[in-house]
Amino acid sequence: MKKITVLLFCAIAAFSLISCGEEPDEPERDLLPEFVKSNMELVWADEFNGESNEPDPANWDYNVGGNGWGNSEVQNYTKDRENSYVSNGTLKIVAKKNEKGRWTSARLTSSFRHAFKYGYIEFRAKLPVEKGSWPALWLLPQHESYGKWPRSGEIDVMEYATNFWGKKTYGTLHCKAGSGGNAIISNYIEIEDVTKYHTYAVDWQEDHISWYYDGELLARYDNPNREEKNWELWPFDKPFYIIMNVAMGGNLGGEIPKKLKSCQMEVDYVRVYANK
Repeated sequence: MKKITVLLFCAIAAFSLISCGEEPDEPERDLLPEFVKSNMELVWADEFNGESNEPDPANWDYNVGGNGWGNSEVQNYTKDRENSYVSNGTLKIVAKKNEKGRWTSARLTSSFRHAFKYGYIEFRAKLPVEKGSWPALWLLPQHESYGKWPRSGEIDVMEYATNFWGKKTYGTLHCKAGSGGNAIISNYIEIEDVTKYHTYAVDWQEDHISWYYDGELLARYDNPNREEKNWELWPFDKPFYIIMNVAMGGNLGGEIPKKLKSCQMEVDYVRVYANK
């Protein structure tokens, strides 16, 4: 009789989760491209499986403040656990409106903790689709060897902004030869449901950078290897660090609905593979 009671309780609990719109964690699928499996090895990762709700301070620091970040964004980035925390094996980055009607969020960075030069860098994440949100997974140079942005480059692994792009998920490069709305390369794919887990990655090598979403090639940019001033087109020969953030409003986030109170990006892991 006791066993039947336990089973009945579990069934009721499962039904309650489904009826409330919550789903069990999606099983991880093997979406790693074959060339990575064959020719590369895992050199660094954060699986967000720690016992603390704080993202591992050995891996992550924070950019903080609310100065618009060059894009007229409205959020104030904080280190607070209400804006970024680890639970149930994933990292949550939460943008939320406080009691004064002001938006806070988090921007995690591996700067001066982990920087990488070349490799396959992959994120597994669920994205917010609320209007006004602008989640991004991206890379910046650890040292501005060629000068201030965009001269030293920027690698955007994933950007998503419902107000501006609809259902398009973008990968982009910025450098002196092309940046902002005239990036040297920018391409997109329409993913059916970004609120479910997908993988977003770049294969960054000495001669090219390619974007892979769910293990499928999206776009490729080749190193032009010019004899003079190649850095203007290819500053991507220095170590870069990782950034994960949810911006609100601004040039790409756009207008935020007055009724919106919060939105969230959830990251299952970040993994970096290097050539064997």
